[in-house]
Amino acid sequence: MPRPADSPDVAASKTLSYILRHGAEKEGLHIRSDGLVRLDDVLARPKVRNLKLDTDAVFRLVDENAKKRFELVYGYDPSAPPPKKKHVQPARKKRPPPPGYGPKAGSAPAPGSGSPTPAEDVTIVAAVVEQNKEEEWTERPFVKLPPPESSFDSPEGGGVADADTGHTGQWYIRAVQGHSILEGTGHLQPLRADAEGRERAGAMVHGTRWELWETLKDMGLSRMNRQHVHLAPSLSGPITPRNNSTLLIFLDLPKLLAAGIPVYAAANGVVLTPGDEHGTVPKEFWRKAVHVAKGTRRVVWEDGVAADRAEAEAEEP
Repeated sequence: MPRPADSPDVAASKTLSYILRHGAEKEGLHIRSDGLVRLDDVLARPKVRNLKLDTDAVFRLVDENAKKRFELVYGYDPSAPPPKKKHVQPARKKRPPPPGYGPKAGSAPAPGSGSPTPAEDVTIVAAVVEQNKEEEWTERPFVKLPPPESSFDSPEGGGVADADTGHTGQWYIRAVQGHSILEGTGHLQPLRADAEGRERAGAMVHGTRWELWETLKDMGLSRMNRQHVHLAPSLSGPITPRNNSTLLIFLDLPKLLAAGIPVYAAANGVVLTPGDEHGTVPKEFWRKAVHVAKGTRRVVWEDGVAADRAEAEAEEP
């Protein structure tokens, strides 16, 4: 039986998630290290235009999204335009000629014989220049401004301007978490092992499949192709593990921080950690692991050692 087509709102949410989490650069969009992309630029992409999405629809989607996956920010980017990345075709090495077919004594070296030709020199220099441009460019902190009275005011319609610089604000949008293309953490709140940090981190639980237990025990939780391992602060509420999770792994905030592994909270409440230098969270940083099956819950890992006991109903997660 064919899968029913997504509703317009679901299709729009999936498209925005792809662009803002993974595909901004492929779509030719500039995405800041804090995840912000100019809303007008997103709306101009063919993938979005085909859905007939406009500003009103995006604001409604952001407001009604149950898991608060997206955030709208009003302000301006004071950074200079980033240099466009140009693909410079590297010089190809040619195979040496067979014995007896080399250049005669006193003749000029043939292309690809070891010494670069003038054309190859130009290509190499161009590549170095482009690389230097990218290294010299610096992103400046985003400047937030008070949103205009109407959410949909444009600069031409009297958008709010910075009193000091005269820059007029624009709407930017970002995915709150789940990126595979960002390295910055300026949009995330670092957590500490104090009362506030423990409250924000909550249970720090990751839901997955029981079939992966032996692998995860050996290899640890992995962030895979994303920037962070995703964790829920609770087993109930708006941010929870997937309902079909059959393995719940609870992390230890103080141990992670003591080992120099950062932990962050996203604006929507999701807890994130990049893991160690390999992008993993080994079992040494797990508080507990629980196997969920047919209404029963058994603790299979606890305080650094294997376990096998029923989890009490009133037990703290």
